[in-house]
Amino acid sequence: MRVCIYCRVSKTDMNVDQQVEHCKKYAKTQGWEVIWTIADKESGTLELEQRKSFNKLLYTVAGGSDHKLRYNFLDKCDAVLVYRLDRLTRNWDNVSVIEKAFSKSNINLLSTADPIDFKTSDGRFMFRLMMALAVKEVETMKERQKIGIARAKAEGKFKGRPKGTKNKK
Repeated sequence: MRVCIYCRVSKTDMNVDQQVEHCKKYAKTQGWEVIWTIADKESGTLELEQRKSFNKLLYTVAGGSDHKLRYNFLDKCDAVLVYRLDRLTRNWDNVSVIEKAFSKSNINLLSTADPIDFKTSDGRFMFRLMMALAVKEVETMKERQKIGIARAKAEGKFKGRPKGTKNKK
């Protein structure tokens, strides 16, 4: 089988290399040929249209203001391999777009950690379940952050330090 590897980190200063290497080793143990690798350094909470590297993988936006999606899978690949499903997205609205794209395509979505198969009801269920957990994790972190910010403001702090003090470098 010929696979395309897709790996993502959330920020430009983070390193995606360990995911890439893990996926390459996994593909080798399965006897798969790696055709293409995409290393993405954009937040998974962004809308798919805003993620340029992901667009290379999943679709291109056809011109005009309506932004109709046109799926653009590589003919050379049989599957897309990800380290974990949460590397695809952490935006609930995007989950359906990804599921629809892979379900209607001859391209399979594989994960080194998550058991999915869009050809079966159990596989689609596992995809939805794992994606729900990924989205919940981000939303829970944001809720905790809001609570912490409110507490800091109540204590007269700004960005973790007392108001009026500057960040020492």
